[in-house]
Amino acid sequence: MPHVVAPFGRRRLLLGLALGALAGCGTAPQRTQFDSHLSFDRTFNTVMGAMADQKMTFSVQDRRHGLLVAELNGDTVQATMQMNSTDSTVRVQFSAVGGKHADDKLLTRVVEAYRLRMTGQARILPPGTL
Repeated sequence: MPHVVAPFGRRRLLLGLALGALAGCGTAPQRTQFDSHLSFDRTFNTVMGAMADQKMTFSVQDRRHGLLVAELNGDTVQATMQMNSTDSTVRVQFSAVGGKHADDKLLTRVVEAYRLRMTGQARILPPGTL
């Protein structure tokens, strides 16, 4: 005699599979690549400002080749910028350089500072300075 799954059991099975699939999905990887519609110089300055917001020390500032490298307490973050000739945007790519990172959140903070500066929400001066 064949085994028949009752409708209630089938719903439980489907619900379990759906929840299992959702549990397998972690958070999406952090976005580290952006397209800027600002000029190359303004984009470069914005990226530099985002790194400076984190009190990072610059070891490379190569505007001509679109490369910024900065470090904080031994952790290094690199940003590359490249013009896209087809739509006049600037492709910005952030990456953590090196092996072990004492500050896992440094790249996240730099990317967030860049995003805030691009949307005009950055607090560049502390409140009450002016």
